[in-house]
Amino acid sequence: MASPQVEPIGPQLASNGSVGLQKFADDKLLGTITDLFRNQGYDGTSLSRIMKATGLVKASLYHRFSGGKEEMAATVMDRVVGEFASNLLAPLNESGDPAERLRETGERLRKFYGSGKKSCLLDTLTLNRETPFVKARAKAALEFWIDSFARFAAESSGLSPVLAIERAQDAVSALEGGLVIARVSGNRAPFMRAIESLPERLMLVSGEVSK
Repeated sequence: MASPQVEPIGPQLASNGSVGLQKFADDKLLGTITDLFRNQGYDGTSLSRIMKATGLVKASLYHRFSGGKEEMAATVMDRVVGEFASNLLAPLNESGDPAERLRETGERLRKFYGSGKKSCLLDTLTLNRETPFVKARAKAALEFWIDSFARFAAESSGLSPVLAIERAQDAVSALEGGLVIARVSGNRAPFMRAIESLPERLMLVSGEVSK
């Protein structure tokens, strides 16, 4: 599965200073909206709450997001997909020692989710049944995550495609499950164990035979 084609995240340098400032302002706006959806979910993030958090009136928000809250959520999901493709999972596709690349990926995931303090948008944004565009993006993000893990497992350990996919699914399930436990109970230990278990899940351990 190819990496999703998305615009790079973060303030972009521009020859036109006003364009650069606008890009920075838009990044800050998306960051605020992302935090709302992450913490409140789709239904819990009302337009009035977005207006209060961003300091923008309704007309200004609709000027940027003509599709309303659903377009905001879809844009947020695209932003996160871009972060996964360009940063979080990037070490898996680089050259070098596989164990070190996987360790770096785990460290980036740990920081991204605040060691389990930050909920996953794949969880909080997909509970509403009336947001098909958001769910389609979430599905693509999940498939990209699993595919990235599976390709790494197959290339680094020589696992069969079927076994590599199974291990990748188990690894993502452990991470996502750990984030849900952290969100509901405040116990972040399962998420941290899931991060630490990535080498065991995606690489052959001593004495194990590739299948």
